[in-house]
Amino acid sequence: MKLPIDAPEFIEYHCNICGAGNRLATSKFRRELALCEACGANARFRGIIHVLAQALGESDARPLKEWSECRNIRGIGMSDWPGYADLLKKKFSYENTFYDRLPRLDIQNPDLELSGKHDFLISTDVFEHILPPLQRSFDNLLALLRPGGSLIFSVPYTRTPNTLEHYPGLREYEIFDFRNRKILVNRDEDGKLQAYDNLVFHGGEGTTLEMRLFCESDILNLLAQAGFENTRVHDQPQLSIGYYWPELEQADANAPPLYAYIISARRPVATC
Repeated sequence: MKLPIDAPEFIEYHCNICGAGNRLATSKFRRELALCEACGANARFRGIIHVLAQALGESDARPLKEWSECRNIRGIGMSDWPGYADLLKKKFSYENTFYDRLPRLDIQNPDLELSGKHDFLISTDVFEHILPPLQRSFDNLLALLRPGGSLIFSVPYTRTPNTLEHYPGLREYEIFDFRNRKILVNRDEDGKLQAYDNLVFHGGEGTTLEMRLFCESDILNLLAQAGFENTRVHDQPQLSIGYYWPELEQADANAPPLYAYIISARRPVATC
């Protein structure tokens, strides 16, 4: 996100989740940092709620904790942060789901009873971890929503031409300890074995394996192919709520920067 030339040295903002006032040096803003001193929400989480507010016709002037209760609105989250998930559950008919425990949602094979029932779906920093094929999972995001329902989506991504799959041909695999390191061994569709090291885990080794590094254009194409419309990349700073971060550097100094802004899209309204 680009700040104006006359950007302040400090950003004063109110958290759009808990309503607390905050003040932080502009130079210290980062996507996973810039924490609200009261509730701990980072810049990404405030961005998620900012975009959800737009989808539901709420104002950033009112933090999530002050939104009106409306049980007619149904939402679903994919491993959402408890700090806003607990509040969403109080406001709406909302359920936070998980891949590895109940309530469970496997986006590649969702329960058909969930189809077409949700006014909003939040998936933040999940799709870099799912197995291929990707298009099926994007199709299932659309299927979970009612006509007119909104997707609020994020993953780390670059603006290079192509998504980088770390393990092309991934089909049948296991992760092993080998000389005090983790390796992935895969058997591809031809029955050949492949071995990969230098695995990247989010949340600590042995938890959530990063499968790919998306590029922005591929995300937009996958959403379009699934049938989404009104897709928007929210790449403009909203300083009043502390939704801002500069380009993210990767560990490899020669690697392209990450952007990872929040993306929204809508399932089309059915027409006659």
